[in-house]
Amino acid sequence: MKVFLDPGHGGKDPGALGNGLREKDIALSVTLKVGEILKRHNIEVIYSRTTDVFLELSERTNLANKANADIFVSIHCNAAENINAKGVETFSYPNSTKGTALAKCIQDSIIQSKVYTSDRGIKTANFAVLRQSNMPSALVELAFITNVDDGKILKDRQDELALAVAKGILNYLGIKYIEKTKELDCSPWAVEAMEWGMKNNLTDGTNPKEPISLERFITILYRYGKALE
Repeated sequence: MKVFLDPGHGGKDPGALGNGLREKDIALSVTLKVGEILKRHNIEVIYSRTTDVFLELSERTNLANKANADIFVSIHCNAAENINAKGVETFSYPNSTKGTALAKCIQDSIIQSKVYTSDRGIKTANFAVLRQSNMPSALVELAFITNVDDGKILKDRQDELALAVAKGILNYLGIKYIEKTKELDCSPWAVEAMEWGMKNNLTDGTNPKEPISLERFITILYRYGKALE
């Protein structure tokens, strides 16, 4: 699978401002974290930007279209004159069934993660990046940068937000989330093999250094054979 990730704004365009934060910085930081999680699941990740540079909206979608990405996800922070406005919401292009499904997966994942419980739901909008992208697309507004409580989430809980967004994308793609390999108690030379085994459902990664019994060995062979069918 190929996923295109688009951190909103950048360069001369700071995006929304609030509580000493800039949208372009939050969006880039969270997006890069999302990308790393997806890469662990053998997903090819393409970014519109990986540094603080400015891109026109059409440049972002042109990159995604040329790359023939399977999905497009744009990551932003919300803002409002009313500093009490808060919550997370995710947009898709009107009448895009797959885009709506993608937006719902991301929105539901963020809410279910408990990192953020103020649910503004999924919505549709004629945003340029949604309109001009050829693949199912979604734009997530992580939280209101102009709200004090939301600002703290955007500043201090970026890892959790990124994990929730990544899990939503994985859910849409039908890919099971696996924990980070560093949690496995295996030797450094075995890391790559253990990752492969977990991704292919040959092992759950537990007890990696125990002597293998015949029943465990046969089970691994059986699962491998089933995977090849």
